[in-house]
Amino acid sequence: MSKGKKVIIIGSGIAGLAVAIRLRKLGFEVLVLESNTSYGGKASNYTWQDYRFDCGPSLFTLPQLVDELWLLCNKNPRDYLNYQALKIVTKYFYENNLSIDSYSSPKEFAKEIKTKLNIEEGVVLKFLKKQEETYNNIAPVFLENSIHKIGKLFRKEFISPLIYLIKPRFLASLNTINQKYFKHSALVRLFNRQGTYNGSNPYKISSLFNIISHLEHNLGAYLPDQGIYAIPQAMYKLALEEGVKFEFNQKVEEIIYSKNKVNGIRSLNQSIDADIVVSNMDVKLTYERLLPNYKAPTKYLNNEISNSALIFHWAINKHHPELEVHNILFSEDYKREFVALFEDKVFYADPTIYIYISSKIVNSDAPEGSENWFVMINAPHLTESYEKNYVEKMKKIITEKINKRLNISIENDIAHEHVITPECIASQTNSYLGSLYGASSNSMLSAFWRHPNFSNFENLYFCGCTVHPGGGIPLCLFSAKITANLIEENH
Repeated sequence: MSKGKKVIIIGSGIAGLAVAIRLRKLGFEVLVLESNTSYGGKASNYTWQDYRFDCGPSLFTLPQLVDELWLLCNKNPRDYLNYQALKIVTKYFYENNLSIDSYSSPKEFAKEIKTKLNIEEGVVLKFLKKQEETYNNIAPVFLENSIHKIGKLFRKEFISPLIYLIKPRFLASLNTINQKYFKHSALVRLFNRQGTYNGSNPYKISSLFNIISHLEHNLGAYLPDQGIYAIPQAMYKLALEEGVKFEFNQKVEEIIYSKNKVNGIRSLNQSIDADIVVSNMDVKLTYERLLPNYKAPTKYLNNEISNSALIFHWAINKHHPELEVHNILFSEDYKREFVALFEDKVFYADPTIYIYISSKIVNSDAPEGSENWFVMINAPHLTESYEKNYVEKMKKIITEKINKRLNISIENDIAHEHVITPECIASQTNSYLGSLYGASSNSMLSAFWRHPNFSNFENLYFCGCTVHPGGGIPLCLFSAKITANLIEENH
């Protein structure tokens, strides 16, 4: 049935590339239109002299989801992409000179917590085991299927996971459950941080998101041998080999439709007919910009949106052995930080700082004796409350905090600086108000209020971080799989 049917995919982010490969394998004729000069979406990269920086996602879990694309095409993924497991997922720095190495091994991690915080190893191991149980109960159903078709929810395979989700602890916030398990503020903050992986508030997001700790500590975190950008690079190569066609610098201006059926798209210089259209663009902007005269489904689009980010790429002309690939310098009042971001909608005066240094493993990402620092803080989505000089102000706060926590003078080591602001994220990646993941998950039923992978049109679909199941590399890959499956079922 799919042979000869034409699919247009708007956007070539991780999900756009993945769904292109899947649909091509099903026999569809696939054309990807990208408004930028290259592929990757938020997972792009930036280079300066001999330094290379990833621009977006940096933590890589569930690598088998990427490998699956090559196996689907009867090819060896190791011929395209190699990665290695991280012994330490993240190094956490706190006030009072406390630091914690978050080992990927549950036993080593539990031992570290016992040594640093005097919390019994069994408490940590029991917590991680509980998250494994949760993940195994719900992930195969809710992360790999569309949950917005009521008929599906009452199938036999959905009943048990739905019953499991009724457990009282999932109606409590991430912070509430973590405080119950761990009395120490440092460990509560460590696990609370996982609520930020999709741009949400850990004091409001469901404790269900504790399953991320299962991915990091029971299954492990990884880094491709050539950095995160190697993932879309390899996917693009596979897509070309499979016959997917790409057109760059092609900004789609309109999705053309008649009644309940999409007929194609119109860009600045051409109109293209299509049997199916898949948008890998921000779902809210898809409706606002490409379907301006269509009544959008507000029940999915009026939810609180996720935060944005302020990112500094620093070429550091010195080696810092005290740091790992992933590092966090925590705010002392973590809760107040999220009040600032989501309620006051301003930058917090003591932000949590994330430092990602791929050159710790990827030697080619920085010259010998140097490092490539990706320095990020959470930012409110774009509002009128933004100060005109916020970049300079926050840089000063960031450098002072880094110097204090690490006992260094980092400003003396910066050979080059490149800044990605929320405005850049909004304009370069077509993200609504610069939000990183579209809707936040700041409600207990957020998964059911996230826009589905299908639409009210019979042949318009969505994939990517702003629709089900959410943001981050693994969820974008799940999103592409769900969308491809829906198209296969319907067409």
